[in-house]
This record gives sequence, structure tokens and C-alpha cells, in this order.
Amino acid sequence: MQNGICMYKPAKIYVKLNRFLHKCLLFSCLYLFGFSGLAQQHDFVVNFNSSVNTDFSPLVIIDSLQSRGYLEATYTKQINDSTTFFYFIKGRIYKWSSLQVKKEGQFTTLNSIDELLEKPADKILLQKKVNNYLKATAHNEGYPFAEAQLLIDSIGKTGVFARINIYLKNEITYDSILIQSDKKIINADYLQRFLKIPVGELFNTERYLSIPEKLKKLSFLRLVGPPLLTFSNNQSQITLEIEDVSSSQLDAFIGLIPEQDRTNFTGQVDVSFQNLFKRAINWQLNWQKYSANSQFLNTNLSQAAAFKSPLGINLQFGLLQEDSTFLQNNYQINIFYPFKGDLSLGLGYKGFSNNVIREFDSTEISVINEPFRSSQLNAVSLMAGWRTEITYPILGNDYFLQANVDIGLKKIRNFNNLPEIWRNVPESSFNYGAKIKIGAQQKILKRFLLEQHLEFSLVENEALSRNDLLRLGGLQNLRGFDRNFFYTSYYGLLSLNYRYFLDNNSSFFLLTDFAALDEALGNVYTFGAGLDVKTKNGWFRLIYAVGNRVNEKVNFSTAKVHFGYIALF
Repeated sequence: MQNGICMYKPAKIYVKLNRFLHKCLLFSCLYLFGFSGLAQQHDFVVNFNSSVNTDFSPLVIIDSLQSRGYLEATYTKQINDSTTFFYFIKGRIYKWSSLQVKKEGQFTTLNSIDELLEKPADKILLQKKVNNYLKATAHNEGYPFAEAQLLIDSIGKTGVFARINIYLKNEITYDSILIQSDKKIINADYLQRFLKIPVGELFNTERYLSIPEKLKKLSFLRLVGPPLLTFSNNQSQITLEIEDVSSSQLDAFIGLIPEQDRTNFTGQVDVSFQNLFKRAINWQLNWQKYSANSQFLNTNLSQAAAFKSPLGINLQFGLLQEDSTFLQNNYQINIFYPFKGDLSLGLGYKGFSNNVIREFDSTEISVINEPFRSSQLNAVSLMAGWRTEITYPILGNDYFLQANVDIGLKKIRNFNNLPEIWRNVPESSFNYGAKIKIGAQQKILKRFLLEQHLEFSLVENEALSRNDLLRLGGLQNLRGFDRNFFYTSYYGLLSLNYRYFLDNNSSFFLLTDFAALDEALGNVYTFGAGLDVKTKNGWFRLIYAVGNRVNEKVNFSTAKVHFGYIALF
């Protein structure tokens, strides 16, 4: 086989018509009816003005009708001044009387083809079914050059007798990937595993065509041109021309929180490395101090196609200190499997330790509605994801979905030492948690974009303590409120951004958030405005937001201002 470039094409079906056209003399017989008979008995007419259009050809319509089973289709025409009238007669429709299939010279049975027997002799539908068969059993199984040939043996009064010959041709296997770039961006062996095209495996046309879409998931590189495919000695080599993209981030924010007669500063630092060791290993570190005595730390390490397998892995550790009341830490290990398209399913383990770090006196215990308890939780997590959330909005449509469910066993520590009023729950109990996040952004006008994020979360347990509850508030979800301002066992949150793009990346936006919380908390909302500006080496962001409860007067003195810069490297 010669070296060359091959793009996937539908299976070719060659049709030999001369054998039965000469035999049946269909066109000759129809013309014997003469013009007057056709004009009176036509099925439809097409008007053609030669002074306006010179591209019309009646034979195109005839070919289309014959492909749909009207083998006797013909036409005649009448000229009136500059207008030509084409009168078309479809004739009777023919059906498939016999469809024999030979694969590499051996008779075989295809159920999808047998279903067409005694149905209209539609060559277009037949070609579609043969294409689907070849794609599934040949083009994606090592035979990218497989093709089919349709031969018409004879035509009866109303039936067509035909056969299909399928030729597999050469078996092709994957050889290697050649990366063309100015510098080493990614390990070639890892990239080959990520794209699911290992050396020696049978060539799969569908996987080859999906390469550009899969590479979009690697934010640190960009495909410059289409993948180049060459064949030699029954092996394929794929050449990818890529370039480096700055995607690692250093994100720092300074927050201003007014408290009585003074303003306190808070801080946040987010660091993200996207391509450690040239193997698409992603490491993130997030730290934030959101009040004088409250802060959290979260870090995770993740990689797709880890350990020379198609599985993805995610390791996570988190720590939260809430004032001087309690300290939490959690650790997770999750494994993901990528299914067809952008869908991935995951299974994981989650450990959660909750420690009360101060003593409560009897006066405090008597007035606290929600008790504080130390506990340990071990849970199994089930996860599903469709696409991933983009870091910053772009002027175009985008969608994503994330969902996870936790089922575990919670045990209260030092149960017998708790105040009696806080021991009215079981020492051990099952814990259930769930979270669903749906996101969409839609381009409305030339420069306008609507961002929509809908999020639901809940935790269910017989022995819920205040330090077990979900926390909501802050720049990442309910803007206009302090971080972790609300404690709730469930919430529904809708966040909307109405963006006007100054250029392809920078935008001014109005924002609104609506949240439904526990019955005791009611519903809250926020509103405000922000500015995202893309610079040469990063992003500048400024957000002003006001949060308020429904049916309460807006207090602008509690507004939150967030500004910071995200550096790309």
C-alpha cells in the first residue's frame, strides 16, 4: 500500500445500471407516450427561467427519484418565451426482491439489510445501512479502507434483484504518534494513552476523528492543524502539530469586609499547575482567610489516563477552621472512567473528620439551638460528569453537568462526655449527601452572553450537628455574603451573569444569585456588577455585590468588594 493521507469517508457503493436499463428500455418506452400524455399525467412540474438561472438540470431530479426506487422516472419539457416547464413522472415504485451479501467472497447475513426486503428499492437508505455496518465492523476494527459494491442483477415487474460485495482490504494497526512543536510540551507515550490509540492495536477511524475534540480537554496545548495520518507497511502514524498555551494560574484576591466602624481585609490564593512532568498532571492549591479567625485550605492532584490505563485519578485533602469553634479535615480518593463522548463516571472513598476545639459552658449549651459534636465519617462516593466547567467565560455556547452521591457511616466521638442534652441522637448512623451542578452559557447577541449555574446540595443524617451542615456564601457561590455565612442542611442556588464583552475575552457583567435554604433561614438573593479584563499575562477581576434576605430592606453598607489578578504562566 502506498503512503498517503487518509480521511474517513463513507463506504463506497458502486452501482452498475447499464445492465437493466438496456434490458428494460425504460426511458425509450416512456418517451413513446409523447409530450401531451406526459403533460397531462405528470406528478409535479418545475418552472425554469433561463434568463435568471442557468444552473438547473432536470437530470439531477431524475437521479434522485431513481435512487429512491422510482426506476421509471422521466420528464419532458415545454418552452414558453423565456420560461421552460419540466414535467416529471415518477412511475411505479420498485422494491427489493433480493439482497444477497458477500463479505470477502463468502455469503453472510446482515439483519439490517434483510429488513429492507419487499420495501422500496431506496439506494440511499441501503447505502446508509451498509455504511453503518462497515463503520462498526470494519472502519473501527482495523480496516479503514473497507468498501462495498452494489450490483443490480435483474429487475422484475416490480422487484429489484441485487447483491452487495464487501471488501475489507488491508488490516491496519497503530504505530506511533509524532509530535511537532517548538519545544517539548507533553510526553508522546502518555498522549497516545490519553487518546486511546496504543501501539499495535487495530486502527479505529472514530478514535482518529475524535482527536481534535479530545485535545481540547488539555488546556495547556493547542492543535495547530488537523491531525495528519499516513500509512506504511499496514501501520498508521499520526502527526500532531501543537503549540504551548499558558494555562497554569496564580490567583490572588483581596476582600474588604466592613465590620461596625472598621474594615477588615481578607485574602485568597489559588495556584494551579496544569501539566506537571509533561504528563497532564494537574495540581491545585486553594487557601482563603475569610474572617479574623476562619480560614480553609484545599489541595488536589489529578490525572486522566493514569498508571498506563484509561482510568483517571483524583486525590484531595481539605482543612477548615471555623473561628475557634471547630476544625475539619477531609481526604478523598476518586477514580474515573471516561465513557464515549464527554461522559465520565467515578467511584471514590471519602473520609471526614470533624473536631470541636473548645469547651461550651452550661449557659451556652442552654441557648444553642444546634449542638456541636466531634465525629468521624467514612463514605463511598458515586460521581458522574459531562464535560468540564471552563475557568473563564468565552463568547460562545458551553454546557456542563456534575453530580455526586455520598453514602457513609458516621460515628460521634466522645459520645459519653457530651452534655446530656446533646446526647439525644444515636452514636452511629448512616449519612447521605448529594450535589448536582448544571451550568450553561449562551450567546444571545453579537456581544451579549448569559451565564447560568444551577446547584442543588443536601446532607441527611439522624445526628446532624451544626458543624456537619452545608455552608454557603462567598465569592464562589453566594456573592454579596461572607464566606460560609449560612449553615443549612440543603440549598438550591441559581447564579446568573449577564455579560457584555468588550472584546473576545474581557467583559463587563451584572450578577444575581437566588438561594432557597432551610425553612428557618428562608430565601436570600444577591445582586451586583463585575468586570473581567484579559491582559497579556492574566486576568484582572473586580466584583461588587450586595446580599440580602427576601422581604428585608437592602443594606448597602454590608456590600462586598472583591478584586484581584490571575496570572497565567
